[in-house]
Amino acid sequence: MDPNNFLLLTLVAPAFISSLTVHEFAHAWAAYKLGDDTAKQLGRLSLDPLVHLDFWGTAMMVLAILSGWPLIGWAKPVPINPNNLENRRRDDVLISIAGPISNLIQAAVWLVLMFVFLGALKLYGQSVGMASIEAIFDHSPSFSSWVPLVMTAISYGVLINIALAAFNMIPIPPLDGHWVLMGLEIPSINRAFEVIRPYSFMILLVLVALPPFSHYFDVYMGWFMGFANTLVDKVTYLFL
Repeated sequence: MDPNNFLLLTLVAPAFISSLTVHEFAHAWAAYKLGDDTAKQLGRLSLDPLVHLDFWGTAMMVLAILSGWPLIGWAKPVPINPNNLENRRRDDVLISIAGPISNLIQAAVWLVLMFVFLGALKLYGQSVGMASIEAIFDHSPSFSSWVPLVMTAISYGVLINIALAAFNMIPIPPLDGHWVLMGLEIPSINRAFEVIRPYSFMILLVLVALPPFSHYFDVYMGWFMGFANTLVDKVTYLFL
């Protein structure tokens, strides 16, 4: 394993933990506001990472960062009782999209934080520099200065949240995108989801790691990651 990956793991951890925690909290909060207190009763209406993070899901993400392997991380799903919802079709969709929306909001917050950080640096006569920017996107943050390390951590706050929102909207169980489609109550689609649900984890692994399916996954995620990188780029270049 590349020693730089251990540094990268440390820098990515805040964004990874907060992105999953707020994502699951958003599901629980939306459900509670729509009349289902199941998650609240189980202690999931909380911003405490320990109640949301899954041991194996977190371990898989750590291994993915350290090894570079295409592995999938996850958090504990928020339990929902649809019988408590006033309008099940509408509310299922709202609860499902609450998670990805929370990630987009988090990405915006990280961008604002980046803007403030870079503005403060410029105010005190410091600059990130082109070499540091290239190191960030090459996944090789430098030990030479604290500035590129902080920039890397903030940048991944944007990248991870946009990636998590995009990934979760893929319409495959148990991801949020499939619950959105199920909320449309199209019988043929819902039957198909029920058939593939027992094999969903294997399907996701195939999608992520096995050609030619992984090619389409890479294209899909690549578009969103390119967009995220562009956002980081544009904010950064304002202060070079």
